[in-house]
Formats: sequence, C-alpha cells, structure tokens
Amino acid sequence: MIVIIDPGHGGFDPGGGSNKYWKEKDLNLKISKYMYNRFRELGIKTALTRYGDITLTPNERINVVKSLAAGEPTGILISNHINNGGGKGAEIIYSIFDQPTLGRLIAREIEATGQNIRNVYTRVNSVGQDYYFIIRETRGFESIIVEYGFADNPIDTEILLYQWPVLAEAVVRGVANYLGVPYTPPSYTLYIVRPNDSLYKIAQAYNTTVAKLKIDNNLTSDTIYVGQELYIYDRTF
Repeated sequence: MIVIIDPGHGGFDPGGGSNKYWKEKDLNLKISKYMYNRFRELGIKTALTRYGDITLTPNERINVVKSLAAGEPTGILISNHINNGGGKGAEIIYSIFDQPTLGRLIAREIEATGQNIRNVYTRVNSVGQDYYFIIRETRGFESIIVEYGFADNPIDTEILLYQWPVLAEAVVRGVANYLGVPYTPPSYTLYIVRPNDSLYKIAQAYNTTVAKLKIDNNLTSDTIYVGQELYIYDRTF
C-alpha cells in the first residue's frame, strides 16, 4: 500500500486557483509536502509526483504515478488543488467506480477544522468515464481530488492563507483512519504569521517563550513577517 500525493499543476501551469496572494501550484506543493512528511511520520509509505516547480503534462503526470505505484498491489492517490469560480468551501471528487467512504472521511475531518464542505461527488464525462484525467487514468488506485477552497472567496482565502497546514493535517487524519493506521498528532504546530502578530504574542498563545521560538526557527532577531512559517514545539529544553 502506498499513498501518492499529487501537487496539482506546476511549472508553466500556475493553476486556476490562483490569486494575488498565491499561485495555486505553489500552495498545492506546500500542502503536499506537509502531507508527505506527516504520512512518513505515521509509517505510511508515500511519494510525491513532483517535489519542485516542474511542468508535467497529463501523460507525464500519469506516467509518474504509474512508476511510483510499480509493485504496489493497492494504493491511494490524492491530487491537491485550489478551486476558483465563485463558490465557497472544500470539495472532494472520487471515482465513479469507487465508494465515497474515503472522500467522506476526509470531508468530515476538513469540516472539523471549521472549513465548509461544499460537496463530495463524482463527475462523469460525455462517454460515461470519470471526467478528470488524474482519476480516470489511474484505475487500480483509489484516486481522489481534494479542492481545499476557492481562491476568489475572501473567507476561503483567509483560511487557506493561515490554516493550510490544518487542512492538510485533516486529510492525513482522514487517510490514516481509512487505512486503520493509528493516528498521532504532529509534535509541532506549523504556524503561519498573521497581520499584527509578534513573537511575544505567538509565544503567549502557545505557552512557549520568545527565546525558544527563535531557537527552533533559527531567528536572529524578533522581526517576523506576514506569511512566514514558524515551527512551534512543546515547551521543553
């Protein structure tokens, strides 16, 4: 069993779920790398279709998936995306040949974070096959697409800017539960700095110290910036 994580888009394809704050390809990759590290911590075999900002044509992406899946009798494919087009909330798309169990488990965990679930569904093309190629061309795997929110919705934008690690962890939790793998939370919080934050304010909120935050994040001053990623560990020395 392997879990293959597909950061949607990449290279010359920024993705439609982009806005003034991010390019979809970059946020997809951040989410995917977080999940990759967490699955490894839980002892779940995992791989990424891309580790950097490279272009993959549909055929190349499918070939990468098949190469990573070689020798694996079963597996799960998670393709990470950001939506656009006037909606609100997360969506999970699964194959017309699969049951909705995995998608619903993931949706439940995402909803528990406070994000709205817009839909858990399948989509069929004009010849009765799965509409999306990443699902259609990876039969034999349980393949799903996770759309974490809408880049053109201000509420979703706020969630995705500052809580994308929380959403990524929700998917990890859902997959672990689906596979029957004992889930343990991470030993750290990946915190995204918000407007008007300070190291002192963050330290107070997480019952730690400014000194420890600086040590754990290799900071040489008290200056932080909006969007910066800080690792917050238990207050132990």
